[in-house]
Amino acid sequence: MSIFDRLFRIGKAEANAAVDKLEDPAKMADQILRELRENYQQAIQGEAEIKALALSHRASELQARNKADEWENKTNGLLDRIESKQLDEVQGNDLAAKAAQAHADALKEAEQYSAMAEKEESAVNVMDLKIKQIKDQIAQTEERSKMIQSRAKTAEVSEKINKTLSNVDTDGLLQTLNRMDEKASAQEFRAAAYAQIQDSTLSTEQEIDKALNAGGSTSALDAIKAKRQLQQGSAPKLLNKENDAN
Repeated sequence: MSIFDRLFRIGKAEANAAVDKLEDPAKMADQILRELRENYQQAIQGEAEIKALALSHRASELQARNKADEWENKTNGLLDRIESKQLDEVQGNDLAAKAAQAHADALKEAEQYSAMAEKEESAVNVMDLKIKQIKDQIAQTEERSKMIQSRAKTAEVSEKINKTLSNVDTDGLLQTLNRMDEKASAQEFRAAAYAQIQDSTLSTEQEIDKALNAGGSTSALDAIKAKRQLQQGSAPKLLNKENDAN
């Protein structure tokens, strides 16, 4: 294989790859649908033109046949005049021959128009079948185009999501989160250790003050208990006063 053949194949492969990359399924389906619709319109227009020609040729055929009938009537009229001695035989036969030839020419012309009209009508029948096929193809392509567009959209969104997720280092994120958790725990332990160190470095006076303050402070529960004891202690005294009064 020559170097030129190899270069040609490489160029062809790269061109095909570039074309494949440019081909968007949804857009290509839309383009195919547009082309089918254009073909359908062109076929309809062509069929209409051929139908018009067929109708025109049928009209010309009818006109030619009418003319042939007229020449046939004229020929018979001349022959009648010759037979009735109203017209010179030589002159009458000459005129009758010309009229008969005009009749034959008109018939020939009518047959030619008829042949052309038959070909055109046959072509129209074939085109009718083709147009129906194109119409069916358009209906099928519309449905397939919708499906392709839906699938392409789903694939596009899925591809973007999967691509995004593939770029996320989940293991790395979890490792970082665990490391942050460990750092927070270590910070809490250091804070508790500093608190213990602070208590161990208090002077004798500071320790005494701390003990006195701790003893003087009461909780909310202790306050309620003290109040209940006072109430219970005052209740018997009130009863004794009432008894003395009686």
